[in-house]
Amino acid sequence: MNEIRGVRKKNVFKIIQSLVKQGGCTKNELVFYTGLSLSTIDSLLEEMLKSNLVVKAGYRESTGGRPSMGYQVNGEFSQTLCIYAYKHDKTITVIGRLYNLYSEMMEERRKDVSKLDCEVLCSFIEEMLNAQVHTICLSLPDSDIDIKNRYKQRVFVKNDVYMGAIGAYIKHMQYDSIVLLDSKGDSRLGIVINGHLVEGKSSIAGQTCFLPVINHEDYKNRRSMKGRSKRLVLELQNIIGMLNPEAIVICSDGIDSHYVEEELLKIFKMNDMPHLIYIDDFIDEVMLGMESISKDSLFDKMSR
Repeated sequence: MNEIRGVRKKNVFKIIQSLVKQGGCTKNELVFYTGLSLSTIDSLLEEMLKSNLVVKAGYRESTGGRPSMGYQVNGEFSQTLCIYAYKHDKTITVIGRLYNLYSEMMEERRKDVSKLDCEVLCSFIEEMLNAQVHTICLSLPDSDIDIKNRYKQRVFVKNDVYMGAIGAYIKHMQYDSIVLLDSKGDSRLGIVINGHLVEGKSSIAGQTCFLPVINHEDYKNRRSMKGRSKRLVLELQNIIGMLNPEAIVICSDGIDSHYVEEELLKIFKMNDMPHLIYIDDFIDEVMLGMESISKDSLFDKMSR
């Protein structure tokens, strides 16, 4: 009996995954995408309609025969709450976003706090929590707050630069390899190669402060635009020399991008240069990464 239930659950997952990926399907299209029989699709869709997991999306335009009904996953059935906190001046900015199964943002809230502790965080979470939230994903600055046993929802705590790298890859899918470089303060980077996040043995992976260039005089000077630009050149030189990614997304304050690229072209040929993308912050990238990881985890759990 348990084996039958397991097969049924995996078949439901196949349908959900196909509906989300395709943005909606007819029964015949589901047969094609899932490999399931029409009778199995009929039976499972009937159950999913009753539970409101799936909704009817209207008849498709006829191509000569009888019009077919389209079906979609009810995006509100399962939501992800993503919360990202980052230090800003003398305060900490906490941002919360609710996403549905189609990765559409349903709500956003922001709050500046002088200190982020368990009670402040939980109060913020509970302002946004609703019955449809199945996953809570957190990215917090230098924090050891543990709330995993406080909520019935699954709670993930993720590294912001790693999540930002995944988000950058999602935003720029034309590149197979991409690096997100946070060059503010102690520089850190996240790396995605062929859609896979590169994680090291421990949390020191991706922290450029461990590279030998930290002893270079140009690396230490951050007070002027020229100093920050020289520092960035050294960081990019190391990244390009070791990884040679197709693109590098750079988050940095007050950089002379023309100077940076001119200096790099003294070292590398134009054909070896990655596409450099400059951004002011990587909030959207972190949120995209957390939402993607949370949804993948939800689908993985449903398929078991």
